[in-house]
Order: sequence, then C-alpha cells, then structure tokens
Amino acid sequence: MKRTYYIILVTLIFGLMGCGTLQLNPVTSETRTVRTLHDPTKTITVPEGMVWYDGRPATQGLRFPPGSYAMEAEDNDYWYLRSATPLEFRVFKGNNVADSRNIPGGIMIGKSYIQMVPAGAYIDGDGSDKIMVWKLGKEFLRLEGRDWKKSF
Repeated sequence: MKRTYYIILVTLIFGLMGCGTLQLNPVTSETRTVRTLHDPTKTITVPEGMVWYDGRPATQGLRFPPGSYAMEAEDNDYWYLRSATPLEFRVFKGNNVADSRNIPGGIMIGKSYIQMVPAGAYIDGDGSDKIMVWKLGKEFLRLEGRDWKKSF
C-alpha cells in the first residue's frame, strides 16, 4: 500500500515538474470591468522599453514603449497604468513582420503576489472596460528594479 502511494506521489511530482517547462500562450482577450482611479503619483517607469514574444519562434510580439505609465483604474485584482504612447503589437510570418498595430493601453499589475496571472498588458474596451490582451508571468515581476520601476 505504501509503495502505491509512493508511486503516485513521484508521478505527481514529475508531472508538475514537467508543467514548469510547458510554455502557455500569453495572448488572451479577457474583458474586465474597472473603476476609475486617476492617481498620477502612482506610476510605473519603463526606461528602455520592453519586448515580449509568444514563443520560439515568435508569431506575435508586444512592446511596452519607454516612458511613465500613470495609474488610471483598478478592479479587485489589478491596478491599470496607462502608457502615454500606444503599445506596439506585431504579427510575424517567419522572421518578417506581417502586421503591425499601435494601440493605446498599458500595464496591469496584480494586487496580490499569489495571482495566477501576476501582470498583463491591456487596451481599452467598451465604456469603462479594459481588455487584458497579454498575460505576463513571474518573469515580468522579476524584472522590477532593472527593466521597470514601480512608485507605489
């Protein structure tokens, strides 16, 4: 009986370890209803710009332009900080850019460190809605202090 539990436990551990190498698609389309929270003292600064890709080879990419992102809204899970410059979205075919769009939006940061999706990129939806269009994981949070800074 103990051996059976041991085999199940080892199988689960190795199964979970394998999930760590699984790369999930960051591209999404999740509508979120927000409350306006205009607070220009709460910002994220991206000094050099940041680029994210959906995989290797990349089929889609997102660039957060350099600059200051000001707090504009919140919901129960995230703060929404707007970029003064539109976000840059790219679609790749092979190594070439097949489509390119610049869309106003910003960075959304989770209010809790234990969220499944700790951060993301958003664009405007209808009315007061925001649309999460790109999921950012813990790798984004690890870049805080180096590639981006938060004032709050």
